[in-house]
Amino acid sequence: MRLFRLQRRLLLLSLVGCVMFLSSGCLTRSKRVVFIEPTDTLVRMGPDVRGHVYYWTGEGWELSHNKVEIPEGWVAGPVNLPEGEAE
Repeated sequence: MRLFRLQRRLLLLSLVGCVMFLSSGCLTRSKRVVFIEPTDTLVRMGPDVRGHVYYWTGEGWELSHNKVEIPEGWVAGPVNLPEGEAE
């Protein structure tokens, strides 16, 4: 009877330990979002920047179907397009 209680307690402690270990990994990988106000500010890309981008086809801007990796150090910012070209 005493051995059964010990095994049960050990199993419960192992389960709690696994849950704490797995949940701590989720907390360290939280995503933060930074909103950049539409001004004349340029931003420089950091590591691990991925997303959809617009590219020039010769006739207009087209959104990429796949996410692309933007190299660290590239600069992004607003472009003042002539009237009527903004999408």
